[in-house]
Amino acid sequence: MSVRVAGLVLLLLAVVLYVAGALRLESEAATASEEYRRARDQRREVRSRLAELERREAARARAVASLAAARSTPAGGLREVRRGVVDLVTRSHVSAVRLGVRPGRPPASTAVALSAEGSFSDVVRLTGELARAGNGLVLDRVRLFSRAPRVGLDVEASGLGGAP
Repeated sequence: MSVRVAGLVLLLLAVVLYVAGALRLESEAATASEEYRRARDQRREVRSRLAELERREAARARAVASLAAARSTPAGGLREVRRGVVDLVTRSHVSAVRLGVRPGRPPASTAVALSAEGSFSDVVRLTGELARAGNGLVLDRVRLFSRAPRVGLDVEASGLGGAP
């Protein structure tokens, strides 16, 4: 019987050691899993903050570049382009004119936005004058649309330094 008792004691000791070890390792695994979850959540939060900071920095860089372009563009150049476009518009017989002239993105010194209405021939003549070589304007986008009995015009252009 002593062999049986010794075997039983050894079996109970093995069960106790296994249970104690398994519980300890299970506790460590749960702790490690919780630490991993916290680290993953923290990584997501840091990435989110980093993306926001990168967006802010990109917006700031665009603003700085825009201000630098505005500072490097002489105000006289903007005035000359505006006056030249106004002169072209007044010589053509169009109405409902809206004109915007602002500093452009390099290499353009100015950006021009023009909309007007008139007869088809007047609108086409104005567009030809704007596109004429030597004006210093490059037409980026031209859109003609019908507003019976007149024709509407939307133009976006870039000034390359010279005045029209």
